[in-house]
Amino acid sequence: MEEKSLDFLFNNVSLYTKERFEIFKLEEDEYHLNKEEFEKFKKYIGINKEKIITYCHKCKKEFPFNIQVKYIDFMTDINFTTENMIITESFANGVAGRVDVKKGNIWGAMPPYKKEKLYNNKIWYIEYLFECTNNSQHRYLMMISIELKDGCFIVRKIGQNPSMLTIKGFDFDKYKNILEKLNAYDDYKKADLSNADHFFVGAYAYLRRIFEKLILFYLGEAKLDDNHMDTKINFVKDKFDPRIRGLLKNLYGILSKSIHELDEDESKEYYIYLKTVIDMQLEYMNTEEEKEKQSKRLGKILNEIAGLIQ
Repeated sequence: MEEKSLDFLFNNVSLYTKERFEIFKLEEDEYHLNKEEFEKFKKYIGINKEKIITYCHKCKKEFPFNIQVKYIDFMTDINFTTENMIITESFANGVAGRVDVKKGNIWGAMPPYKKEKLYNNKIWYIEYLFECTNNSQHRYLMMISIELKDGCFIVRKIGQNPSMLTIKGFDFDKYKNILEKLNAYDDYKKADLSNADHFFVGAYAYLRRIFEKLILFYLGEAKLDDNHMDTKINFVKDKFDPRIRGLLKNLYGILSKSIHELDEDESKEYYIYLKTVIDMQLEYMNTEEEKEKQSKRLGKILNEIAGLIQ
């Protein structure tokens, strides 16, 4: 499993996904520092990190990106040399506890902290500017929030430009010819775009439409006893990639549910399943089409050779 670093946060984490770090563990009415979780947290938000590695969608290649950071709602020290997350109330004999996010340490009042001293529901923001080392004009932007709640730092990615979809370079045109035959090219693009924006119900709805068009494509002019989806799938199942014929039965239950019956979590799960089936089938269709083209080319060559021999 890939280490959960700043690179992972930028390259793999979808918007509004939460990552929890139990930095302070409550024991007998006191919050104690969990050093291991603190180290994981620092790595995740990139404290002391100078570069990330990611794909530059303009250079069309992976490069290191330099990091510039802007801190919002942090407290700057008197010499403007560092930024602090104030995590406790003030103490009579010293300054409040704070996390120095440039040096990666805790100072001021040190843990353990009395339960009532550690702040709750406090929030900070970090904005990252990433510049491609191959061309400094190629830039990415990301923003995260950090919330302190019940001793945990909860990190959310709340913004990214360009989108992960652009950076990862989704290849919509790989199956374009086949999708256009199905009249499903726009549906395919909209499904991935909706999924990237966390609109899972909409993403799944587009995939359902693609699958239905796929079934109709194979049915052609065939007349069936009824119009049920399971009847249609049974009739055309031999047209599917042998690897996924066994998966088709599970689609009966998934596709029989109305979109209005599904919540976002169910739609997300169904999306993954249905997307896998559709992509495998598109790859299978693409391969079969290439085989047919190659067979025709070879046939033509053999006919030409046969003509020369005669």
